[in-house]
Amino acid sequence: MADSELNKRLGTFQDLFVEARLCIDDVVDSAETTYFDEDAEAATEAVKLAVDEFEAIIKDVEDVDQKNRILRGNGLKVEQLKGELKMAIQGGH
Repeated sequence: MADSELNKRLGTFQDLFVEARLCIDDVVDSAETTYFDEDAEAATEAVKLAVDEFEAIIKDVEDVDQKNRILRGNGLKVEQLKGELKMAIQGGH
């Protein structure tokens, strides 16, 4: 994948990642309120979009070095995002 295309897609992933983090913050803030379920649903969808975009990038990158660089730079962030969502949802109930 060309660097320009990769950078564009990684930028999209970063935007989705930030949005997902904001949604998770909303879940934490709305714990034990009437908004919790709605915020949890929005956060789950936002995390799914970010994770799906990241996995699509990894799938589409053919160069092993490029793929490993992306995984090293973002793989832990994706796992952390999933964990934060799980903790936010479990903590709210």
